[in-house]
Amino acid sequence: MDHLASGAPVCVTVTMLDGLVAAKTAVNGTLAPADENQPDTTRIQEALKACPAGQSVKLTRDGAKDAFMSGPLKMISGVTLWVDANTTLFASRNPRDYDKDAGSPTCGTDKFDDSNGCLPFINVEKVSDIGVVGDGVIDGRGGEPMIGSTMTWWDVAQHAKGPNLKHSNPRLIDVKKSRNLTLYKISLFNSPKFHVGINADRFMVWGVKVITPSRKTNSVGRPLTPHYARNTDGIDPTGASNGFIGYSIISVGDDQIAIKAGSQGPTTNLVIAHNHFGTGHGMSIGSETNAGVSRINVFDLSIDGSIDTGGAPKVDLNGIRIKSDPSRGGLVNTIMYTDVCMRDLPNPIIITPHYSKEEGAEIPEFKNIMLNNVRSITSPGKQQESVVTLMGYNPENLSAISLNNVVVDGPKPPQVHAAFAKVTLGPGPVNFTASGDHVTVEGKIASQAPPNPCTGKFIKLPVP
Repeated sequence: MDHLASGAPVCVTVTMLDGLVAAKTAVNGTLAPADENQPDTTRIQEALKACPAGQSVKLTRDGAKDAFMSGPLKMISGVTLWVDANTTLFASRNPRDYDKDAGSPTCGTDKFDDSNGCLPFINVEKVSDIGVVGDGVIDGRGGEPMIGSTMTWWDVAQHAKGPNLKHSNPRLIDVKKSRNLTLYKISLFNSPKFHVGINADRFMVWGVKVITPSRKTNSVGRPLTPHYARNTDGIDPTGASNGFIGYSIISVGDDQIAIKAGSQGPTTNLVIAHNHFGTGHGMSIGSETNAGVSRINVFDLSIDGSIDTGGAPKVDLNGIRIKSDPSRGGLVNTIMYTDVCMRDLPNPIIITPHYSKEEGAEIPEFKNIMLNNVRSITSPGKQQESVVTLMGYNPENLSAISLNNVVVDGPKPPQVHAAFAKVTLGPGPVNFTASGDHVTVEGKIASQAPPNPCTGKFIKLPVP
């Protein structure tokens, strides 16, 4: 980290010793029309290719010139992309730049009911020892109109929701089959779809800001809200191992973090610590868990549900969430949540193997799910009913959940939906009771320890 904090050495093979210099100026969070036809893709990509391993390509401003615009970029082993302070790297708004096959318009559409029709903006595939760092911004412009259309990327996502279609929008950073990844201090805004997907062994995400939307309106006056920004997950470790996500701020339109384990393999041995969440659907595991999720430690987390989402339904306002179904379920084992504070969330704890109505033979199993020193609070005067869900699949697949000093406050006691669960209480207090079909409650409350005070947990987040 000391090496990254001071900045990786800058390549001397690019335009200037101090880095690659911007030639565009950001205008109201985007670019002037004339700049949209002058991408910086080639010079950034060539700089990445020419940069020796262990060094970085730095994108930096030159006076009022503070912006770059690019189509898809591919990272190179050993090389870091560094976006300097007060500098923005904008993603192209032209969906044809992201089509996987030239001449085949598969990106920015739900026409083909396919979620894999786009190249990512930053592709990190089969490489090692790479980073995306800096005090600057990478902006996917998901809320801006696509070139050649009045629709935004997020309009495509919303359109697909009605007929329940898959849609193709590009991810901002997509990591596949890679090793030794670092994301440090970078701000990631307005991805058309997921901001970061991580299929990697040994990764670190430190001090990152993921904010979507980053503005209240787009360049043509269209209001932007988190609920509008559909499928904009923050960070999704998927088939990932030996990773750390810490000291970061995530406020998006879908899961702040979603840990998955499907076709890319199991996810194991992750630490998620000292983070602040704003809007989103939860600190989630699933829905794909069929390859197995294990040894996840979530520590010192705040989730602030008091921030306006722009109309998200209660079902989307979640805190601690484990979700799967028999079409893609598997073993989720040894998951610990410690020192978690939530505010104004209708669903502070939701553990369910019935995330969808899909059928199949891949039965979700939730074992050794541990909640310690967890509190959900309700703002004064807010009339809100909280729901706690503790569900297993059937009598042969009971969820095993332990609760130690877990308190859900509110004007009314929380509703508890439980079935097929073995619940262990204590030694700290729990202020609700679970009962239902094949539900057993054991253990003993042996301590009258006060609830987590959540002092200083809810900071002012950089949301519009």
